[in-house]
Amino acid sequence: MPLRILTALLLLTFFTTTAPAAEPTFSFTVLEIPDIQRGAGLAIVMRTPSGKTWLYDTGTAHPEKLSSDGWLANFNAGRDLIAPHLAKLGVTSIDGIFISHAHYDHFGGLLWLKDHFQIKRLIDCGYLFHSDAEADYLGTNKGELDHYTRVREEFRARHAYLSATAGETLALDPDLKIEVIAPPKTFFTDPHITTRPKNDTPSHFLVNANSLALRIQFGEIVFLLPGDIQTEDIEASLMPFVDKSKLKCHILVAPGHGIHPIPKEFGAATHPEVSIASVFPRYARGIRSTKDLQDLGTKTYVTGLHGNVQITTNGKTYQVTTQRDDTAKPPAPAPAK
Repeated sequence: MPLRILTALLLLTFFTTTAPAAEPTFSFTVLEIPDIQRGAGLAIVMRTPSGKTWLYDTGTAHPEKLSSDGWLANFNAGRDLIAPHLAKLGVTSIDGIFISHAHYDHFGGLLWLKDHFQIKRLIDCGYLFHSDAEADYLGTNKGELDHYTRVREEFRARHAYLSATAGETLALDPDLKIEVIAPPKTFFTDPHITTRPKNDTPSHFLVNANSLALRIQFGEIVFLLPGDIQTEDIEASLMPFVDKSKLKCHILVAPGHGIHPIPKEFGAATHPEVSIASVFPRYARGIRSTKDLQDLGTKTYVTGLHGNVQITTNGKTYQVTTQRDDTAKPPAPAPAK
């Protein structure tokens, strides 16, 4: 073999075997949920370096018998948002879905996904709201809560269900450290706050308060997902209970879609560098969390203004990518009456 060919082969072998491996990254994408005049919606897709796919909530879908496809406004976030997003990633099965709580704008997409994807595990906190007082269900229809209970039992029957409460570390993925922050094993109970709106009944605020709250860490970067717990319940229930050191984070998914104010103690404990609120354009500019978080120096993103918001991190640094930026765009005019 000529010397120059042998040299070329040796160089090719050297560069092939010593080329650095691609840096492992974790992606965390909050999808924009459209406004169907019911609920706000939250759906988060997580992809780990080892190729696992985790969801935290599955967005909005409301069963509607009179609709042509069985869904209110002909929309199901599982079918219309999550499935296309997963297809682009080449994902055909889901390692697990965390459901924060039993409201349709958080588990509605699961109603479609469970029939069209292999879902290896469903994880929630096991909370079950029940009341003998009909008035307690004015905030959320009892049928909605019962529907989620039936879904939970489907997964339990095939040994694909996991219940987790505060203090548990979930060894679900070698790439991630997943800790449950709330609710407690005995769950949060009604603190009997007298200033709640009349339509904010226990089937709404107590189910929200007992959201599955997660602390997810990849490398040095911490994400906090508190679910839909509202301002009053953060103050009265979460803050007296939680280990404050577990709240410090780099990325915060704004509680309750960012609609409500951020309590000062919670803001000081979390002190996020970035927050993401999942809410549609009609509410996006008026949500009360934005100013509270910006006062802390937090960079705030709202899906209704920025579209899908993705965090990509190597475990040491992170990058935020958005589909657009409508923060300076004049709001759309109100529809004519």
